[in-house]
Amino acid sequence: MPAPAPLVETSRLLWRTRGEHWDYEFICVPEIPALPAWLSTLEAMLADADAGAGELRYGLLEIDERGQRAPRAYPYVAVRFLDPARRDWTGRQVQHFAAWFPPIPPEAVAELPEAVPADWHLRVLDGLAGTYGSGEVFGLPEATIRAWKRSHSESRAARAMAIVKATPPVALGGGEAAPSRWTRVPTLKKKPPEPPAAAGLLSVGAVPSGQGRRFGCFAIGAVMLAAFCRLMLVCGVRLLGA
Repeated sequence: MPAPAPLVETSRLLWRTRGEHWDYEFICVPEIPALPAWLSTLEAMLADADAGAGELRYGLLEIDERGQRAPRAYPYVAVRFLDPARRDWTGRQVQHFAAWFPPIPPEAVAELPEAVPADWHLRVLDGLAGTYGSGEVFGLPEATIRAWKRSHSESRAARAMAIVKATPPVALGGGEAAPSRWTRVPTLKKKPPEPPAAAGLLSVGAVPSGQGRRFGCFAIGAVMLAAFCRLMLVCGVRLLGA
């Protein structure tokens, strides 16, 4: 079976954490696989994991992509862990929620505990030191955060993600495996978001067909006739009672 690529690229990395003065948010989301939102998926992977235990998880993420005859499955590894050095402004140890989607076929998922080093997340964290760990992201001063909207058209979170996405690939070669520390997670299944409801014929910008126009005129005429008949009936009753 093919082994995972020796490099972790941000195009396949999902990472949620916090800064010294800002709360938890995504600093990296993958292009492969792609989802419009990742929070519920990450929670399904790691919400019940103990950050202090260093439990390593792996499994498959199935995405029911539109236009595909069957869902596509993406192997992944995930971990929730405490930063060995960074703390927020209150002194609390920073937590990280990380998942990596190595470019391997779904049938190779069982080999991940043997192929991925047990410290893969710490290596990636070290690789993020120059981007996430910089004063522009993790250490961004509180005063700068408060004044951000007044001086930037781009959101602070978007800017932070752009910086982190520029992180060079992180090599994982040479690490030690620890199969006993890994837990297989049941396959996670995601469906694409529902398309927006089709707009009515008379919505802004729509041009109704000739048949639609005729039906519309008939319907309007019927409503007006019914209202006129009701008005005449009311007037007749009043005249009879006068």
